[in-house]
Amino acid sequence: MVRPLSLLRWLTGFWILVLAASALSHAATDTPPAPSPADQAFYRVADRYLDQTQRLFPTQSSINGYHKYDGLLEDFSTSNVSKMITIFKGFRKELAVVDRAKLSVSAQVDRSLLIQDCEANLFLLTSLRPFLKDPLFYNDILGSSTLFITQTPPDSKEFPARMESLVARMKKIPAFLEQAKKNLANPAQVQTKFCIVLNPGNLEFFQTTLPPLAQKVPALTKAATDESAKVIAALQSYQKWLENDLLPRSNGDWRLGKELWTKKLQLTLGSDLTPEEILQRAQDKLQKDRAEMLVVALPLHNKLFPDHKHEETGEDLINVVVKETLGELSKQHSKPDALFSDVKDKWTPKIKEYIRRSGIIDLPPEDDNFVIEPTPAFMDGAAVAFFNPPPAFEPELKKSFWVSSIPKGGSPEKDVEVAESYLKEYNDYGLQSLIIHEAFPGHYVQSWYALKSSLASIYKKVYASGTFAEGWAVLAEEEMFTSGFADGDPANYLVHKKFDLRVPMNAILDSKLHTSGMSEAEGDAWAMDLMTRYGFQEEAEAKGKLRRAKITSTQLSTYFVGFTELWDILLDTKDLEKDKFTLKSFNDRVLSFGTIPPRDVRRLMFAAPAAPANQTAPATQESSGK
Repeated sequence: MVRPLSLLRWLTGFWILVLAASALSHAATDTPPAPSPADQAFYRVADRYLDQTQRLFPTQSSINGYHKYDGLLEDFSTSNVSKMITIFKGFRKELAVVDRAKLSVSAQVDRSLLIQDCEANLFLLTSLRPFLKDPLFYNDILGSSTLFITQTPPDSKEFPARMESLVARMKKIPAFLEQAKKNLANPAQVQTKFCIVLNPGNLEFFQTTLPPLAQKVPALTKAATDESAKVIAALQSYQKWLENDLLPRSNGDWRLGKELWTKKLQLTLGSDLTPEEILQRAQDKLQKDRAEMLVVALPLHNKLFPDHKHEETGEDLINVVVKETLGELSKQHSKPDALFSDVKDKWTPKIKEYIRRSGIIDLPPEDDNFVIEPTPAFMDGAAVAFFNPPPAFEPELKKSFWVSSIPKGGSPEKDVEVAESYLKEYNDYGLQSLIIHEAFPGHYVQSWYALKSSLASIYKKVYASGTFAEGWAVLAEEEMFTSGFADGDPANYLVHKKFDLRVPMNAILDSKLHTSGMSEAEGDAWAMDLMTRYGFQEEAEAKGKLRRAKITSTQLSTYFVGFTELWDILLDTKDLEKDKFTLKSFNDRVLSFGTIPPRDVRRLMFAAPAAPANQTAPATQESSGK
């Protein structure tokens, strides 16, 4: 999972607002051609859009490496929300009158990205309004607001300025928490309970992470220490308020309902597929993949259980044979204290070696700033793993593959039970699929291509499409295993297919839970049955996914829709190129456009070849704001 950004976790998972230094990066030519008058006019609007909205969402600005507004913090007071709505409505009108037909193809894509972002902002501010009903909204902003200022290396010349901004931002945190208390009225219980679990992660930053950082800038050490003490007190008070005040009155409904969910899905995906098409194709894929799993599992099952003869047929036969086989394979897993080191030192080198040998894609250089590290505490448990890309304007900063800690059960006995369930799910084979998805050649490799691409404009880099990112990561898994990664190891391939079942199931869960009208108890029972019986998931994994489906509506659909659209592009490319087709050339081209919606990838992939015209737009202010 690519790290979902704080505000638009409720929309695309990738809402990033940033001031563009130039609207388009030009192709790699000695003399880039001049932009057309139509493109220049559009990018003047686009630059103003970015500039004027930047200070409204300063945490997003920090995430993207534009540090001019690092000392500020989001304001969701009634008056400021009204101001934001007015600003976005004004830009909606300006963007609507831009004549799309007169723009270059690349500028057309950028215009589409801006329109989608503008509509997403208005939808969040006027319809979803999470700042009134979801405490996780504030938790994500707060955690990101500190983390992404301090990503700059402490020994860099920029770090003192970052610390100065952090102190300024810290001064605003107590009021930010008071605003949350004032705004939050009737959250869903699942949201408040999870926020109670995650909020101590914000405390941990100020209690543990900040003190040694503050020592790096002696001139600011006292100010940072003084403000930190105030923030710690405010967070401790906020934690008590969450537990004693908000939780007892958290009786809201996390379900969006069909109308809101459908609108949010459209804004999240950037796809032309309808909800009905998505659901039908997901159900078809789930059935097809389960049937393939039986074919793979039967020989393994006969070796592992020679005395087990089953009379079941159809779906029941799949359930029992595949479950028994996976149950035995899942016993091969890490020890609790070795999980992280196994990911880093055992399985990642094996996967990278295969990619180099197979030649399906070029990997980033070994000296690229890639790290495998624990998930930050304020997000730990929201998903099993994340990839955290570097800022679009600071691509030299580290690229983090975050691995979450093993969940707890609430008691020593339950801790052991939950850990065993977790480790069986992420067994030796499952960890390999996880690494492929998150890093090699999944999210990390894709992000590296996007940031270095000369064809991707700055807009294509900062308005990243979660649908493409997750779709690529799933496609990367498929390419690895179909190209021979598990040759001679059917057990590895079977577990991959089990992980593959999550893709259509995610979309089915997302749709059904939010739109079917089931009661919460009915939905919980149905979802757990789908995941454990039909998806062969361990109970701990299924419970975590159920919670995630409730608190991140529409994000789970990005995996299936992104993969489906990219897979269709791959098949069409094969048909077009025939014997000339190679997987490497396809991957190079697909990744060259940046992280944009797959439907726009299709437009650019199959556009008529032309000179790289209109690839440069007028420069505005310098991006770093340093």
